Amino acid sequence: MEVVRRFIDASNLMSIMPLPEAFQGRKLEIIVLPTEEADSAVKKPDTKSIVQSLIGAIPTTELPLSALREERLGKYEASH
Repeated sequence: MEVVRRFIDASNLMSIMPLPEAFQGRKLEIIVLPTEEADSAVKKPDTKSIVQSLIGAIPTTELPLSALREERLGKYEASH
């Protein structure tokens, strides 16, 4: 594993990220390490399992789409 270590004036770093006031005017040590999460962040989502998890989430009904729309609009208007 590679590590980068640098010493920098706090004023240079404060323009990038917020730091405690106690750091102002001091030299800081910066250590950069790779995280173990990098591999999981790159993984493509499993679309099939996502779709499977949604099956059954919406109950089936014999109502036409226009009737469902009217029912939902009535519920949302009543809640405001």
